[in-house]
Amino acid sequence: MKPLMIVSKAELAWGFSVRYAGLSAAQPSLPLPPPTSIIGFYAEPLARLLGLPEYGLAKHCSPAGLLAKHTLAAAAGLDPESPVALSLHGDVTRVLSLPYQRKRKEWEPYAWSVQALGAVYGPGARLYLSIVVDAEGLAEEADASIEELAEQIARAGWRLGSKEGLVSVLDSWVGEPEALRKEFSSILYQERGLVRPISIEAVKPIIMWRLEPRIFCGEMLQPSYEDYFVPSSPLSTRVLLFPPSEPAVFEPQDSVAYCLDTDKGLCIATRGA
Repeated sequence: MKPLMIVSKAELAWGFSVRYAGLSAAQPSLPLPPPTSIIGFYAEPLARLLGLPEYGLAKHCSPAGLLAKHTLAAAAGLDPESPVALSLHGDVTRVLSLPYQRKRKEWEPYAWSVQALGAVYGPGARLYLSIVVDAEGLAEEADASIEELAEQIARAGWRLGSKEGLVSVLDSWVGEPEALRKEFSSILYQERGLVRPISIEAVKPIIMWRLEPRIFCGEMLQPSYEDYFVPSSPLSTRVLLFPPSEPAVFEPQDSVAYCLDTDKGLCIATRGA
């Protein structure tokens, strides 16, 4: 196994929308893109470079499923120098509910319900997105050198979450990460069971789902939720996420942290490495 870390610094056009799975009437959005959305961010340019179809791969059903199988870790975080915070909002939308109802009266040809659809707004906000892959394993199944394509993959992503979540990649970094089992600093969120924050005031806990390759091929109907520590300003609230002034410090808990640049705080903890 040869770990390869890809990092992209991206600027949001308006924001993004990644809603909690399994909900119906209420559809709040996650405050940051979860690991699965980061895989999708990199899987789309990977598919274009390799000429793969969006769905229908023999073994993995999709390029995202293929990439997820060989992903060791994925995370995101607000750039400490981001000029804009992230704000969670629910857009009130009218939804035609007639197809889902029975025994309507003749004088009621249409029935409307009101639904709050979640989104995160932050025009011009800057995020760091990162993924660590097993370059050898992925190259073997993709029949291509991932190390040669990594620079292009890092710069070619254009959306987060839904296709309307447009982003522009401002900068990128690619390289073999250092594996640390000691205290490290990071601006990227970390799974709660893998680390302990040195200062709880430097992070905001949020709930997201874990990275599971089976999610991409429909083998898991409901993802496994977990708490994550998000480096952010102490001024952050449940609906308003301010950038951290500096990377948060974490202590690994029976885990290893892959670090591409410790000064910038580009580190992700993962299990089983």
